[in-house]
Amino acid sequence: MAGPFAPRQPAKACENGRMRKPHDSNVLLGDVAYGAIRDAIVANELKPGDRVSEYKVADWLKISRTPAREGLRRLEAEGFLTSIPRRGLVVASVDDDAIYELYAAREILEGGAAAMAARNATQAEIAALEQMVGAEAAMTDSAEMMFEHNRLFHHFIYRAARNRYLTKYLQSIYDTLTAHRSISTMRIAARREAVLIEHRALAQAIARRDEAEASRVAVEHVRAALQARMQIHHAGMMGKAPTRPRPRSGKVAPRS
Repeated sequence: MAGPFAPRQPAKACENGRMRKPHDSNVLLGDVAYGAIRDAIVANELKPGDRVSEYKVADWLKISRTPAREGLRRLEAEGFLTSIPRRGLVVASVDDDAIYELYAAREILEGGAAAMAARNATQAEIAALEQMVGAEAAMTDSAEMMFEHNRLFHHFIYRAARNRYLTKYLQSIYDTLTAHRSISTMRIAARREAVLIEHRALAQAIARRDEAEASRVAVEHVRAALQARMQIHHAGMMGKAPTRPRPRSGKVAPRS
């Protein structure tokens, strides 16, 4: 298989800033396997449907199969991998139910994070957030730049919320969605323009210390992202190019 398991990339797991060498005595090898594969999935180096075996992971990281298996089990439990009969573990795909569930959870958590940021952010953080929105205006022509800047913008709000547990859960959801960046809402030009407006409104609410408004704007932002993402998801299934998102309904779409 191509990708992170290719022979020319045996040290990739050690090059990521969040990883240390597999044989560092202070690091559990199961954690190394978990982190390396998770990073490869989030970076889209391993794509939905790609097979991941403990043999290849062990050979890639130069560790035994036991910690490789341990890392893969953790990723399966978190939903990054799924077991397919006669194929084994593969990178999980997301269906409609999974997308709705992820965004329903994200809606609750993002609203809470925005309210906490309005309450806890320092003046320096508020100024930085406003600068990020200003810089974003020059990025709307690039889907990739907006994708990365959007990630940084939301992570900045998570940090300003001052709640490590909320950040942990939001990070997990965000990483799952990032692993499926082929259906990123930033592919739609109109959505990129809308994101700029929504980010500006969110930053302004946080700057005013208006917790209720910050939460409301964040929830609406997530709902708009869900609608755009489902449009791209369904257009991809039908082999069509995504168009301008339909007007928002104002609530998360019901699960079928």
